[in-house]
Amino acid sequence: MSHTPRPKISAFIICCNEEQQIERCLRSVQFCDEIVVVDSGSTDRTIELCKRFTEKVIVRPWPGYVAQKQFALSQCSHEWFLNIDADEEVTQELREEILTTVS
Repeated sequence: MSHTPRPKISAFIICCNEEQQIERCLRSVQFCDEIVVVDSGSTDRTIELCKRFTEKVIVRPWPGYVAQKQFALSQCSHEWFLNIDADEEVTQELREEILTTVS
C-alpha cells in the first residue's frame, strides 16, 4: 500500500525591525516546506536573522498592510499556506493540527 505524501505548505511572514522576535517565529514554522519573508526595510538585524531560516527573503517598500500580505502570499509556491505575524509562534499543538488537517 503506497502512502501519498502530504501536500506541501508555505509559511509567509511580513515584517520590519523584528530582530527581537523573528527567530522564535521562524523556528516555529520550520515544519513548513517553504518560508517566505517580506521585509519592508528593516534597519536592525531582522533580514540577517531571516536568512538563517530561508533563502526567500524579499525586501519591498511598505505599500500598506493588505497589499504587503497579498504580495507575500503571491510569492508562495505551495497550495497550502500559513500566514503568521513576526511576533507570533506556532505551538506544538497547532503544528500537529495543521499537519493532520492537510494530510
